[in-house]
Amino acid sequence: MLGGGRKADRVAGDLLRRIVGGSIPVGALLPKEPDLALEYGVNRSVVREAIKLLEVHRLVRPIKRRGTAVLDPMASVSPEVLQAMLVPSEGRVDRARLRDYLEIRATLDVQMSVLAAERRTEADLEALDRQVDVLATALGDRERYHHEADRFARLVARATQNRIFEMLVWWNQEVATELRDVLNAVRPATEPHLTGVRTLVRLFRERDAASVRMIVGAYHDWASPRVLAAAALSTGESLSTLISGDHAR
Repeated sequence: MLGGGRKADRVAGDLLRRIVGGSIPVGALLPKEPDLALEYGVNRSVVREAIKLLEVHRLVRPIKRRGTAVLDPMASVSPEVLQAMLVPSEGRVDRARLRDYLEIRATLDVQMSVLAAERRTEADLEALDRQVDVLATALGDRERYHHEADRFARLVARATQNRIFEMLVWWNQEVATELRDVLNAVRPATEPHLTGVRTLVRLFRERDAASVRMIVGAYHDWASPRVLAAAALSTGESLSTLISGDHAR
């Protein structure tokens, strides 16, 4: 997420959140460089660099003799933009956006896994087997286990023989860095989770796409409400609010 150590990153990160949050509306012009420099206590070169970063994320566009126009964040595919939608401020997760994200994540994961079962090569199976062995050595070490589980997901994407799936997994994993605490609720570094991974690889080996679809779909049906609950509890919502909010949709 933007907002690291460099001044330009911090300025760009704050402007990004303001645009995504709507306090700087779509179609408006950003304040002039001198005004932004004064507001953020930086020089104009820092502001200029920050605006260039916003251009990279397709949030603004310079218009000759007018200024810098704000674009619709919904047209951006930047992971940082979605992160700002999901986590609009520190310690707060937007559960409506999170629900949308989990729905897309589940749909793509099911389709990706099915294609991997149908198209995997022997080389893919060997790579997946090796990664399962690595995961086994990481049991009990949550950070390492999650890192290796991410690599396993990328290997599944590679087994689809569709390079766009590989790109989408990288994109998803970048978005998920802002949600680690709530996603940890459904990916424990434990033997039962590893057993599920082993089962998936066995089904890939058998080319049993129907069972893969059922198992991966069932996993997301189980996981999504738990992630939503973890997000709610992390922001201090009461259990009664959580239950009524989930039933409302």
